[in-house]
Amino acid sequence: MQALLETPWAEEGSLRRRERKAFRAAARAFSLIELMVVIVIIAIMAALLLPVLSKARQQSAAAGCLGNQKQLVTALRMYTEDNGDRIVQMADYTTGREIYPAGGFWGGPQPLPSTWTNASCALAAVQRGLTGSNALYFYCNNLGSYHCPGDMRDTRVPSTNSPNGWAYDSYARTQNLGGEPYRNYWGAKATYTKMSAIQQPSATFSMMEGADWRGYNVGTWVVVWSGDGFQWKDPPATSHNKVSSVGFADGHGVLHKWTDPAVAAAGQGAAQGFSKTNWTGATNGPDYFFVYNGYLFPGHR
Repeated sequence: MQALLETPWAEEGSLRRRERKAFRAAARAFSLIELMVVIVIIAIMAALLLPVLSKARQQSAAAGCLGNQKQLVTALRMYTEDNGDRIVQMADYTTGREIYPAGGFWGGPQPLPSTWTNASCALAAVQRGLTGSNALYFYCNNLGSYHCPGDMRDTRVPSTNSPNGWAYDSYARTQNLGGEPYRNYWGAKATYTKMSAIQQPSATFSMMEGADWRGYNVGTWVVVWSGDGFQWKDPPATSHNKVSSVGFADGHGVLHKWTDPAVAAAGQGAAQGFSKTNWTGATNGPDYFFVYNGYLFPGHR
């Protein structure tokens, strides 16, 4: 009898406890409007942060690229010190026979792009070339130093008989130092063959961040000289925003931001693996004179 009298009270107490739990759970839950507000806030924060993160990545890639450039131009100077002051030459000055056809300082991938079927075999071919036929390898044997961290060409997919814009090496010598003899040194008529002959080493280009679409940087980085000026030929790579790393004959490097839209566009296109054989840049302005004043060679006026 006592148990029967207590049952309704027990049930009522249990019901109240369940109601209180449900109320507390409802109080803790977000309403649909509150959830939407939170999502909008997160989206706004992401939109604000993404450009900042992208800029930070670009700056980090540029810093790494400049570090690579400094290692390579230092290696270039060390080579001359060990080789009777002779600058690494891309080809025989008399016969034109190529010695280092890739970037002006190494022999190129082994085998060449015509045999590539995927990115793995392409990278292996480049590594064999950089370790086996590279004038600077003794002085700079870190293969990562030959690749700009912002250079995304190695993420492309090469196919048989077509590199499809794939490449790994990010730097080339400028032809005003030990350059290719073709076209009369691309109009310059002469190239420095000895480091001691350079009158302004701290102002003279020796290496440029370049981007070729043919599987590797073919030849040196050139402009076509004519009279007292030049026409643009090879685009400078702009793998980190509109900035390229440039090395000088005294061993230092700089980051140059290109302001000419044509130069920046050509560089960005090349850095993405697209052919840029025909393009024109400004014939005056900061970018033009940056190259004019740095692309020094014997007889430059």
